[in-house]
Amino acid sequence: MQLWWLLVVACSVLISGNAKLIRLAGGAGNTGRVEVYHNGQWGTVCDDGWGLEEANVVCRQLGFESASWSRTMAHYGQGTGPILLDDVVCDGSETFLTQCSHSDTHDCQHTEDAGVDCYSVLNNVRLAGGGGNYGRVEVYYNGQWGTVCDDGWDLIDANVVCRQLGFESALESKSSAFYGQGSGTIVLDDVDCTGDEDSLDQCRHNGLEEHNCVHYEDAGVVCSNTPNTLLPTTDTPSSLLPTTGVWNNVRLAGGGGVLNNVRLAGGGGNYGRVEVYYNEQWGTVCDDGWDLNDAHVVCRQLGFESALEGNSNAMYGLGSGPIVLDDVDCTGDEHSLDQCRHNGLEEHNCVHYEDAGVVCSNTPSTLLPTTGYITEELTTLLLSTSYFTEALTTLLPSTKVPIRLWRWRVDILNTVRLAGGGGNYGRVEVYYKGQWGTVCDDLWDSDDANVVCRQLGFEFALEGNRNALYGQGSGPIVLDDVECTGDEDSLDQCRHNGLEEHNCGHHEDAGVVCQNILNTVRLAGGGGNYGRVEVYYKGQWGTVCDDWWDSDDANVVCRQLGFEFALEGNRYALYGQGSGPIVLDDVECTGDEDSLDQCRHNGLEEHNCGHHEDAGVVCQSNAKEIRLAGGAGNTGRVEVYHNGQWGTVCDDGWGIEEADVVCRQLGFESASWSRTKAHYGQGTGPILLDDVVCDGSETSLTQCSHSDTDNCQHTEDAGVDCYSVLNNVRLAGGGGNYGRVEVYYNGQWGTVCDDGWDLIDANVVCRQLGFDSALESKSSAFYGQGSGTIVLDDVDCTGDEDSLDQCGHAGLEEHNCGHHEDAGVVCQNTPNTLLPTTDTPNTLLPTTDTPNTLLPTTGVLNNVRLAGGGGNYGRVEVYYNGQWGTVCDDGWDLIDANVVCRQLGFDSALEYNSNALYDQGSGPIVLDDVDCTGDEDSLDQCGHAGLEKHNCGHHEDAGVVCNSVLNNVRLAGGGGHYGRVEVYYKGQWGTVCDDLWDSDDANVVCRQLGFEFALEGNRDALYGQGSGPIVLDDVECTGDEDSLDQCRHNGLEEHNCGHYEDAGVVCSNTPSTLLPTTGYITEELTTLLLSTSYSTEALTTLLPSTNILNTVRLAGGGGNYGRVEVYYKGQWGTVCDDLWDSDDANVVCRQLGFEFALEGNRNALYGQGSGPIVLDDVECTGDEDSLDQCRHNGLEEHNCRHHEDAGVVCQNTPNTLLPTTDTPSSLLPTTGVLNNVRLAGGGGNYGRVEVYYNGQWGTVCDDGWDLIDANVVCRQLGFDSALEYNSNALYGQGSGPIMLDDVDCTGDEDSLDQCGHAGLEEHNCGHHEDAGVVCNSVLNNVRLAGGGGNYGRVEVYYNEQWGTVCDDGWDLNDAHVVCRQLGFESALEGNSNAMYGLGSGPIVLDDVDCTGDEHSLDQCRHAGLEEDNCDHFEDAGVVCRVFDNVRLAGGGGNYGRVEVHYNGQWGTVCDDGWDLNDAHVICRQLGFEFALEGNSNALYGQGSGPIVLDNVNCMGDEDSLDQCRHNGLEEHNCVHYEDAGVVCSNTPSTLLPTTGYITEELTTLLLSTSYFTEALTTLLPSTNILNTVRLAGGGGNYGRVEVYYKGQWGTVCDDLWDSDDANVVCRQLGFEFALEGNRNALYGQGSGPIVLDDVECTGGEDSLDQCRHNGLEEHNCRHHEDAGVVCQNTPNTLLPTTDTPSSLLPTTGVLNNVRLAGGGANYGRVEVYYNGQWGTVCDDGWDVTDANVVCRQLGFDSAKEGNSYALYGQGSGPIVLDDVDCTGDEDFLDQCGHAGLENHDCGHHEDAGVVCTVL
Repeated sequence: MQLWWLLVVACSVLISGNAKLIRLAGGAGNTGRVEVYHNGQWGTVCDDGWGLEEANVVCRQLGFESASWSRTMAHYGQGTGPILLDDVVCDGSETFLTQCSHSDTHDCQHTEDAGVDCYSVLNNVRLAGGGGNYGRVEVYYNGQWGTVCDDGWDLIDANVVCRQLGFESALESKSSAFYGQGSGTIVLDDVDCTGDEDSLDQCRHNGLEEHNCVHYEDAGVVCSNTPNTLLPTTDTPSSLLPTTGVWNNVRLAGGGGVLNNVRLAGGGGNYGRVEVYYNEQWGTVCDDGWDLNDAHVVCRQLGFESALEGNSNAMYGLGSGPIVLDDVDCTGDEHSLDQCRHNGLEEHNCVHYEDAGVVCSNTPSTLLPTTGYITEELTTLLLSTSYFTEALTTLLPSTKVPIRLWRWRVDILNTVRLAGGGGNYGRVEVYYKGQWGTVCDDLWDSDDANVVCRQLGFEFALEGNRNALYGQGSGPIVLDDVECTGDEDSLDQCRHNGLEEHNCGHHEDAGVVCQNILNTVRLAGGGGNYGRVEVYYKGQWGTVCDDWWDSDDANVVCRQLGFEFALEGNRYALYGQGSGPIVLDDVECTGDEDSLDQCRHNGLEEHNCGHHEDAGVVCQSNAKEIRLAGGAGNTGRVEVYHNGQWGTVCDDGWGIEEADVVCRQLGFESASWSRTKAHYGQGTGPILLDDVVCDGSETSLTQCSHSDTDNCQHTEDAGVDCYSVLNNVRLAGGGGNYGRVEVYYNGQWGTVCDDGWDLIDANVVCRQLGFDSALESKSSAFYGQGSGTIVLDDVDCTGDEDSLDQCGHAGLEEHNCGHHEDAGVVCQNTPNTLLPTTDTPNTLLPTTDTPNTLLPTTGVLNNVRLAGGGGNYGRVEVYYNGQWGTVCDDGWDLIDANVVCRQLGFDSALEYNSNALYDQGSGPIVLDDVDCTGDEDSLDQCGHAGLEKHNCGHHEDAGVVCNSVLNNVRLAGGGGHYGRVEVYYKGQWGTVCDDLWDSDDANVVCRQLGFEFALEGNRDALYGQGSGPIVLDDVECTGDEDSLDQCRHNGLEEHNCGHYEDAGVVCSNTPSTLLPTTGYITEELTTLLLSTSYSTEALTTLLPSTNILNTVRLAGGGGNYGRVEVYYKGQWGTVCDDLWDSDDANVVCRQLGFEFALEGNRNALYGQGSGPIVLDDVECTGDEDSLDQCRHNGLEEHNCRHHEDAGVVCQNTPNTLLPTTDTPSSLLPTTGVLNNVRLAGGGGNYGRVEVYYNGQWGTVCDDGWDLIDANVVCRQLGFDSALEYNSNALYGQGSGPIMLDDVDCTGDEDSLDQCGHAGLEEHNCGHHEDAGVVCNSVLNNVRLAGGGGNYGRVEVYYNEQWGTVCDDGWDLNDAHVVCRQLGFESALEGNSNAMYGLGSGPIVLDDVDCTGDEHSLDQCRHAGLEEDNCDHFEDAGVVCRVFDNVRLAGGGGNYGRVEVHYNGQWGTVCDDGWDLNDAHVICRQLGFEFALEGNSNALYGQGSGPIVLDNVNCMGDEDSLDQCRHNGLEEHNCVHYEDAGVVCSNTPSTLLPTTGYITEELTTLLLSTSYFTEALTTLLPSTNILNTVRLAGGGGNYGRVEVYYKGQWGTVCDDLWDSDDANVVCRQLGFEFALEGNRNALYGQGSGPIVLDDVECTGGEDSLDQCRHNGLEEHNCRHHEDAGVVCQNTPNTLLPTTDTPSSLLPTTGVLNNVRLAGGGANYGRVEVYYNGQWGTVCDDGWDVTDANVVCRQLGFDSAKEGNSYALYGQGSGPIVLDDVDCTGDEDFLDQCGHAGLENHDCGHHEDAGVVCTVL
């Protein structure tokens, strides 16, 4: 029981009141039965409801990171005490188990005792003070290394340590500090292992840091010398692994390398002869081929970052053992030497004078401190690590280092310290030859001092001191005559006499004063000039111990804070105990220091104190007290306090310098204005100061020159406007846009009292935070009570202020409140991105050595946001140095994205994005090379290159898509757009409680489902009760959120509801975001949509149902009259007037939002429509909601023409009671009387403004007409905005009445008549004053249809549909405008006569006449929008210029150097960033299926033309290279030896049509590619419909004839089949002629359609379909009659082979595909492709002649070697060839003699290989 009590003391946490303690019993250190202490005894917890969330709380309470398992059913044995807790339910966020919901009564037995397995807290262990496999046992706990006491220490315990380190077992256990005494904490005592544990903390022990030991009892071990390569190494950092000398023991995780031990001999710590351990002895490596890549592998294996040199010729002496390796050839990426290519173990032709060596980078990065400076403690720690002292000679070298290595010793003196002084000042000492030495002060200056201070982690030096100012040192004098420029990283990079070369004595020891590391100090727990002394260190505030604390120390603090001196130095935590670390102890100041860390002290965080000893001060200023009167918090009349009363300051000579002093004295940053002439009213007291003259540097006004007499009146009272002192405000205790209001004042966060707090005050806070406005003001500590000071009370804002302290208030920290009155706000949820970021940290706060917010946060980048996207996705931006910046995507991956998403409150990330997917940011790039492990809480805890250290541009901005926790929502129990709201959570559907449920909440649901908005929010389970969990309650949405979980709510599954309260919605009937923009909904699209998160019910609006025609409009008329048109199958159509009457018209008008119809019109009264006629014989009763609910003939069933198009006239006052949910807003009548407006006398987007009133069109007078008025007109017309406003009848004089004059719009109106004006038809104008506008382009959306990515029919988007352009006058200038508008450089062609098919929409433009310089089509001259005399057979088209010409040069058909045609010549592509994705695009562009390789370094020879592209970055899905990201055309930093290349897959399947058959258009396109026209004749005969043919079921030159027709392969019937027919097939395939024409399905029966029968060729045709036949798919055959051929085996030498893919050339044999595997580009195992798979070649008889054939077949000149015995590894497929016997002249292997296909007597150990010659 004593042991368990110690464990409890160490791990338990007291909870307020009757706290329960917690422990684990019956298990190991991190596992066991959960027991809690209550009322004097230990009891258990019942396992009812016990799970991982509950276990996590227990483990975290005990100090572990989390739980790995929750245990039930008394897994760790039954307890004996009471059962104290039952039905425990935690959400996982609790700190203590008792914070979880639970019952203090139970219905359990001890058989149900709960337990946990916690993740090991001590998974890092090392050996110190010894060697690689022996030493003092140290464990890493609470951020530092500590030791293990030897009480009870034995071999069983040692075995656990050794196995944890990766060794097989322990040889000995050591006690009594055998390997020296440690210096950290003693973490474990009385360790008692069974021997089976995986780590020490699974053993029984007293408890963490519970011991009765001292360091002379430190335990040690000797482990077996062979690492256990079978053990995982996942829990031990590589830098902590045991070593056996100079980092010479390395192991390989997860594998079994034979040479996993390597060392350096004959040199120093980081250089020497390379030796490897093999066959139980050390041997050397021969230097044949030895280079830097090989050296890198050795150095990394030894734990260094990289190699500086690879040495040869036994530079470090001759070795004596065997020579183990020769001809080592590493790529540099291997983990160990034996992963590199080499001759074989002990296979060599060397002697020891060829022994290889290395020089490794001399600093393992994990040993270097990243911040702060090197203290004696850190030095001691470094020397106690498992790296041998010898290994540290890299850091602490001796004189034995060879002279030739000095040029690499840029860090030979990288350990430096300050002695004899304080934290930031002292005598400079450097560590050399194992001891500390000094630096002589000859030539010592500030440049030298700067280098020292920067090397120690300070920013710069304040002084360089001489003459042993900090006492004489006692060690050697290491440096003299030091001459630094100031830019060096360490002292030994500066010029000096040489190490230990000097003419000095210690009375000349140099010193420095570095810029202050503790320059931030505050007073807490008191008032403005008194309180507990706290200093900011390591990102948090800490206290100062009062040992030796006196008035000298207090004086330094007070002066550092700006006071003149101290009145008192206080002890014994007079102002309350602090809660952070104790940073300083035994402070001894002389009183003259500038800051506390210049005083002598024990060292940072070195103390023997508790917080009951926290030091304090009372400071005093002799300056007269000062205040501002008559203004707001930061403005007013200056008044000073003297002789018991307040008086004013005369404004004689008063200026900004004087005002600055006042504002700084008051705690503001500076003054924004100096005020004179009693600007803030006249004072009433004496005038105390006159003729004040400050230079601006003074601390108080009385330090300025002044006169104490005056010649002034109060009319001259001076005043100031100070910059806001409270410019830092935050919301706490809530969420992103709501919470308790806190302001930053006097170095800490404080609250605002709610006295007088209202919405006006809340608006100021929200605007200050960047939101538009406030939604609510909260009082009574609605978001919890704060803990800091109460800074403001009685706040009284007018609402116009920029910050809170500009509002009226009682004074800073003047209040009569408690924290139960803390004020809060709810801000509108969309930040106002136009507002300045007013929450930028106050620049008055010291930012030099401290994160610039100085706020106690977990990191310097604790603010992160997503920009340029939506709620859960966007560009990652972090807040740093007062502004938002981006993160570079170098190394960006899903692990990094997870950290961002968790930091933002999401569960995890779905995607990580790069290449500025969400647009480029504009601020600084703050982070680069981010490398997260995934466990971090914020981005700045991840590895990265340093703040604002990067090599990126904003085109590399990183982004994320976060997992929305409730991103799946559906409607159940209702119909497509209404029903019970259900959300998917924890693997099942649950409901939402209707408490507080309203239309805002419903809107969010409906938009999340794809509807526009909600019509109703329903309650009381209107659509039936759900059956799953109730997931959400008290939902409070603003209505702008993207998903429900972005709204405020009680918490997931936190509710007080039953299913009778399930919430529901009715959504608007048309999910606009789901509607296709072209075409109509197919079965395929329906299937796709049904696979999304939209429920089946919700999609009924898209499928043919009762609401298929819910979109209706009036065309050809005005706002309330016109031709009836309905939207069906992606286009607008008309209604036939057969049976059309007022009942039908009433339905249309009500559907449009009017009350009823005045008329139903017939005979195309409003003009004939042009689309389909959708409805006929409509018979409505008049009560229907939409036309398709009426009786009719059927959709598109009619006997009508457009002269019978139906129309209506609706009553002109809209029905404001009816919802307008089913009609596009632009089609509905508006609430104003002038809802019809048009532009006349101009073009589509410009003209004279005319409005429709009293049955006629009239104009608007230009009196007062401006851009704001024009914006209203343009928005009313459907444009975004206005570009210009015109006057003086620029577009001609109108002829109707002048309807409006003196128009005065604010800009927010929806229509002109909502603006101020003189009255309808009230004016003093003539038509020469008619107003006009130019609206922002109406045709800014253009696309190409019916073609490909860069060519097609030109279509423009107008009036909510796509229409075409007539080709009258269409030319290349017009095409240029289209192509540039689409993002292409220019046009190649302008096409006419509907070359890309007939369009189906309206013809929008005709007689287009562009100059070619316009930005969009509607800037060109044209006949007017929809003014044309054309039909769709005149639709215009374009071909835009891209890199449609690409070729492969210098290689073969499917491989070579990539060249693109640009500016009339062929150029190359640079290989910077070239990868397989880029290669895929090229290969697909050339017609191949994909790429096999992307090659670099001009593998296929250097090109000679321009380098056209560089830094190509394709996703892999692009159609051509110029669609990929790149630097710009001919923008590069390359030469031709960097030309990129590719190897494409051998079959160009993408040239085959995927649907239909090859059209003339496709033929034209293919003929424009870089394939020779001749080579394409096989594919593109002039009239050829069956231009794709293949042989199946046989070999390369024989098989069943198959043709490609209608998207699939089919066969040819053998009726009448003969050699003439066969000749045509073979020539079509590229052979010269046919040897045979086969019948009766000789090569097996096909399975597709039979396409041809009774084929009769003359033999001269180019393709089969030029022969006579029965007709396509006309036959009387079955597949047993499938025809075949045998083609002559010699290729047709007339066909070009250079620029044509090899798959288009004749296949000269059955084995025409060969590759090299298991090696490199020009060497490897020979494999041939046969019967659908790759196989090998047996080496029987294999020689260089055979190899020559393979190499030439692969494109090489010849073979260097023919290899046998599976030199490049054994293959796994069939052995295809054996006994190969080539003469050497063959073109392909299967032309050589061989035993027959797959006839062999071999195994894969005989696989043949080759080495091909590379020029």
